[in-house]
Amino acid sequence: MNHIRIKIYVFGERKITLLQGEISRFIIVYVIQGVVVIYFSIMAFQIIKRRKQRLNIIFGTFFISVCIGNIINMIYARMPLYLEPLIKILHFLTLFFMFFAIILIPIVNMIILESTLIFSTKRQNKYILSYGILLFFGMLILLLFQEIFGWHVGFEIEQVHGFPKWSFPFFLYMISITIGFAIIPLILTNWRIYKSFETNTLKKKWRYYFIGSLGVICITYSIMIANLLGDELFRLIISIFGISIVLWVQMMYYGIGSKLEK
Repeated sequence: MNHIRIKIYVFGERKITLLQGEISRFIIVYVIQGVVVIYFSIMAFQIIKRRKQRLNIIFGTFFISVCIGNIINMIYARMPLYLEPLIKILHFLTLFFMFFAIILIPIVNMIILESTLIFSTKRQNKYILSYGILLFFGMLILLLFQEIFGWHVGFEIEQVHGFPKWSFPFFLYMISITIGFAIIPLILTNWRIYKSFETNTLKKKWRYYFIGSLGVICITYSIMIANLLGDELFRLIISIFGISIVLWVQMMYYGIGSKLEK
């Protein structure tokens, strides 16, 4: 009799856990990411509509790339787990568009710092292309090594809630490439631009942009850590924190606004 009670208790607890996982997944994917998609779409439209110059197009493309990544994630989030190969492909594309967007922010800074004449379109495209190739093929190679040789160097799809879980080598690669190509140049160019301003008004506005970009960096790396740990509660906390990206990006937009109008 006690054995039967234990089985019923465990089964009931499992149902509660599954329900909690479904609720948190719905909040993460369709509420939080839905808000991000709507907000970023509006921002991209406003920036590119202002003036179709190189600075605006690059900054607007940042928002578009993030939107595409989130939309792909929303598409595969409710797919049944027997479609795991397709889910992995779509998660791969989600990662590519989300982390490709990061490179566009230091590019914006380089254009402001060096002007469009010194920082040529050729240099810009070469930098973006180099990062894009390393990002795409680096992730692809790690994933193929995992699928072909069984080495745990890519990412898996959890069988309970369908969340992605990264291996440590995959996490380390994503950290390394984003720090080297995007984060360090972003911080250095932010500081150099700030020091180049002579008036307190311009410096104050750029501080908003600087703080906003640091906020975006924190959210990016928090998501990486959540994918590595695979802890459901931590993932939910980070995702709720992720909605603050609206605030950080608004600060960036305010700080760079005068440059977008020129």
